[in-house]
Amino acid sequence: MLKGLWMQAVLNRVGYTPEISHGVLVEMAEHKKDLEKKTKPILDTLRSYQDLPPDKALAALAIEDKKRQYAAAEKYLEDVLQSALASSE
Repeated sequence: MLKGLWMQAVLNRVGYTPEISHGVLVEMAEHKKDLEKKTKPILDTLRSYQDLPPDKALAALAIEDKKRQYAAAEKYLEDVLQSALASSE
């Protein structure tokens, strides 16, 4: 009995309340995981918009740059494939 009172006094002194019990904390952690799972797609969409240039002219330049990068990657892939085919003959 005395030990139980002593433990209660220690818990009160360090600020323990039933709202921060292990079970409640586990429940809160599970709720946090659920919220993160639900908000991840929304945050991914938001991040994709945040990468956009602030005005139409810059957006057009960015699109042209991506088109050039795509064309260069396509050309590189074509060259690699032709080289591989040529070396196998």
